[in-house]
Amino acid sequence: MPEFESCLDACIEKAPYVNIWLQFLGWDVASNCDYICQREITAWRESIGLEVVQFHGKWPFIRVFGIQELFSTIFSIGNFIPHYYGFKLMYNRYRKSSGEQAVLYSGYVGVTLASMGAWFFSTIFHLKDTWNRERLDYFFAGLTVLCGFHVVFIRIFQLHLKQNTFKRILFSLICALMYIYHVTRLMNDWSYTYNMQANVFIGILQYISWFYISFSYYIKLRDTQKSFLQNIKDREVLWALKPFLCVCWIASGMMFEMFDFSPWFDLIDAHAMWHLVTIWPVGSLYKWIVEDIERLSRDKLL
Repeated sequence: MPEFESCLDACIEKAPYVNIWLQFLGWDVASNCDYICQREITAWRESIGLEVVQFHGKWPFIRVFGIQELFSTIFSIGNFIPHYYGFKLMYNRYRKSSGEQAVLYSGYVGVTLASMGAWFFSTIFHLKDTWNRERLDYFFAGLTVLCGFHVVFIRIFQLHLKQNTFKRILFSLICALMYIYHVTRLMNDWSYTYNMQANVFIGILQYISWFYISFSYYIKLRDTQKSFLQNIKDREVLWALKPFLCVCWIASGMMFEMFDFSPWFDLIDAHAMWHLVTIWPVGSLYKWIVEDIERLSRDKLL
């Protein structure tokens, strides 16, 4: 956009002062000028009836207290919190468990740690985007997806059992090599398309796995003499379907990512809404996982 480039060149030439707080968040003269010109060009376009456009693939948000994307930052923190409580829950259970039960709990501890890392770097990335912050955001997001698939695969195929120790180690090694390849490829040739395809593929496998676990419980706990609607009135059956409902909720939230829109009030876009809808299911699912492991123990599968 020529008018944007002209504005940017003129602003950088003047080198306006960037206060200490903005510098602390990651702003410098170039990025501050970029923001100023985005807002000026956006205001000009709106004044003559033109649509709001993206700059560098992102919407021109209003900066609040120096924060580039206020609501994506807030909702990222909102996602960090249930994973933190999930970590405390899983770690305490892990310390009190032993043997095969501890294997599953340790896997979920790994998921919580990866998830906390992902939402921490998501937070600082949305505070102010930089190339290094974006890399860390993407790397930890990929790690979270892979860790989730890793532990749910172990759960389904009972690789936590002592007799399957070698298979579990082999599968874990394969997952580790997959992640190393993923990061190495992105470092050598950054590709948003590849990153999205890789995460979606592993994410779908994880969703299918949760569907399998959920409906396995449903088939076991349902009353075959009753209809589906009658069955879900039973608390046990409804418990069985919780992973299915949580995954459906998260998957439906991805619609925000598919159907983007210009920010409401120049603050809230589809990506922020996607972060909002992922907060609720997490805490509920961690509690379900604990009950699942306890049931496996009672059923002599641990």
